[in-house]
Amino acid sequence: MVLSIQQRVTTPPIAAVNADAKTSSASSVQEQVDVRSNVVANSQKMHQDLQKSLEQVNQLMKDSNRNLSFSMDHALGRLVVVVRKEDTGEVIRQIPNEAIVSVAHNIELLKGILLNRRT
Repeated sequence: MVLSIQQRVTTPPIAAVNADAKTSSASSVQEQVDVRSNVVANSQKMHQDLQKSLEQVNQLMKDSNRNLSFSMDHALGRLVVVVRKEDTGEVIRQIPNEAIVSVAHNIELLKGILLNRRT
């Protein structure tokens, strides 16, 4: 009989255990939300900084009479460099090649189609 009383005293009530689990679960979820929001904020800031840097480089190329332009292709996730003819503006060379950029864009479109068909 003494053992059963001690066992009841030392064992927390089920409601208290559930409340503690809910509190720790809620704080864990909140921590995950905070981390995700920080990642999103950081990636947005990085994107803005990259755009600003690309604009500065493009302005520098323009000021030095070079027909180079730099841009970021989001489907590729890479930098694209375009060399143009000075007098006509015709594209002389693009790195990566236009065909590669086109394939990457088509793959992105196919990803969406494939995912929609599976769900």
